Parts: sequence; C-alpha cells; structure tokens
Amino acid sequence: MAARFATILIAICAGLAACTSPEELEKQAGVESNGSEQAGAAEDALPDPDGAARDITEQTDLYAFSFSYPETLGSVPALKERLDEQANREESDLQRAAREASEDAREEGFPYNRYMVTIEWKLAGKTENWLSLVENGSTYFGGAHGNYGLSSVLWNSGSQRLLEPIMLFESQEALAEALGTRYCDALNVQRMARRGGEVTDEDDMFGRCPALEELELVLLSNGERFDRIMLYAAPYVAGPYAEGDYEVELGIDDALREAIKPRYREDFIS
Repeated sequence: MAARFATILIAICAGLAACTSPEELEKQAGVESNGSEQAGAAEDALPDPDGAARDITEQTDLYAFSFSYPETLGSVPALKERLDEQANREESDLQRAAREASEDAREEGFPYNRYMVTIEWKLAGKTENWLSLVENGSTYFGGAHGNYGLSSVLWNSGSQRLLEPIMLFESQEALAEALGTRYCDALNVQRMARRGGEVTDEDDMFGRCPALEELELVLLSNGERFDRIMLYAAPYVAGPYAEGDYEVELGIDDALREAIKPRYREDFIS
C-alpha cells in the first residue's frame, strides 16, 4: 500500500517487530481454526490495567516529540511493548536527526527551525479476532510546511502479531477489481465539493484516480465485524497540499466479499 508519512518514521511492520505473512500467522496462531481456540489464546494475554494508556510530550530547543496510544491498545501487553519500543526508537531517531540538522545549520550560518514528530495511535475497529489500528502522524523537518498522514495495521488476538490489512484479501489486484469505480466516484464527489466545481482532466496529476497501492487501506467495524473499508489518500496523492488528505469510506458489498480470502470472511459482515 501507500508509503508511510515520513521518512524518519520506521515502517510500522518493521518498527513493531515486523508484520507476519498470512501463511506464517496461520501456522503460529491457527487463524483457520475455530473461534473458541482463538478466543482462548486471546484470554491468555491478560490485560495490564496499570498505565495502559500512554501520552508522551517532550520539547527541547532541538525538537518537539509526542507519542500516544489509548488504554484499549495499551491493555494488550505484547502490543503495548511494541508501541513503547517504537516510541523510544522514534524519539531517539528524531533527537539524532535534529542534532545533526542544528549543527549543519550553525556551520552554514542558517537559522535552525525545530524539528517535530507527532504520532497518535487509535483503534479503528475490532472483531473477535482482530484489532484494526491506525497511526496518525505529523512531522516537520524544516521547509515551507510539515507533512502528515495515516497508516494502518491489524493486530491478531490469537497470535499476538501484526498483519497488513491487504493480506486479508486475495490480492491487491482482486481488491481493485472488486472496487470497480466506487472509490473513484466517491473521491470525485469530495474533490468537487472542495474545488467548487468539476474535477480536472483525468490526465492531470490531481484529476486522475489514484492507484490502490498509493492509498492506505483501513478496516472499520461495527464493534463485532468489519463492515466498511476506508481508503486514505495523503496530501499530494489525490489533490494539492492545500486540499489536504482524502478519506473515502465504502461498505462491504458482495463484490468486496468475494475479494476477501475465504478463511477471513467470517470477520466481515455478510
């Protein structure tokens, strides 16, 4: 799917102890096994009620850093450990980059503008077997403006491991075919509202429909099963920076269900 929102941020799967392929996950956790077995594995991971949520805010002359996640995520010990490791790593990377940039600016006789990284983890949806996680991030590394974006992963309750959302589908191509023109049509409605008129020519970089690999896929739920997907386009993907990002939610229809791998269809609404 789409590239992560900032080069200094380690890709989620690498940063959070790597994502697992469906095949490996199934061997380790029995994803194809019945729900009671998975529920039992999840119950073994007892929540930690003390200090489950986290909200870090650090400001120095060199950098500003914030990192947070809610109790819903922090109450899962294995996930909390990965998030805390990411927080430590991200701040260390930011501190090092800011120090180097400050030294370079001083040597070149330029003013230094404080670097900034903000990361906020949220729960986007949940089922019996999965937590759908969203990472909202914003950065500033000098220049005219900062950058921001969103990325998503799934946490499997049975295996206590991470998985990319696209891996629940037959393939990226199958998902794109199942979507048909639904995404592009919905995106253009938002574009017209922001632009106050018609969408530019499809050959224009901000008039074309972004390819699926340029977008971030997020699975949303009704609290029991995934009932929607959200496709996220970061600034510059579907429009100029001034237009901001675009979020398009689509319900799970028959075509999308056919694109889901059979062993995961029970996690989606019928």
